[in-house]
Amino acid sequence: MTTIYGDRETMRYVGDGEPLDEETCQHWIEVTDRNFDIRGYGMVALESKSTGELIGCIGIVHPDQQELPELKYSFRQDQWGAGLASEAVGAILHFAWESLGLMLLTATVAPEHLASQRVLIKAGFHLVGCIQNDDGTETQLWEISRCDSLARMA
Repeated sequence: MTTIYGDRETMRYVGDGEPLDEETCQHWIEVTDRNFDIRGYGMVALESKSTGELIGCIGIVHPDQQELPELKYSFRQDQWGAGLASEAVGAILHFAWESLGLMLLTATVAPEHLASQRVLIKAGFHLVGCIQNDDGTETQLWEISRCDSLARMA
């Protein structure tokens, strides 16, 4: 897990931008386990088909117990640019609509994180606005509805 969340470059656009240590990563695995117990979904590990190594994480979460479900994903730096995020986001959307019956998903992105914005646009998300963070920075808020997503897939 620290191969992703312990990497400074990967964490540049996540939270406070600081990499996570092993103990904090373990805490988030426990939080994810509880999310699955409570909601039936959360973050999942993505493994390389050829090596079985952890290459990324993706899932649907409710940060700080927010009401709306939020899509989150991160990939190991050596996996960037391979199209894996787009593929994984498409699979998660299908799961959200067909298996979970969700009607809306949100995503948050740092305004300077253009690659992640391209992934969301490709998946059909649209920019709703910006959220002012406590530290004075802004985070973009994106969303996609089940109806819009399924219409794009048809």
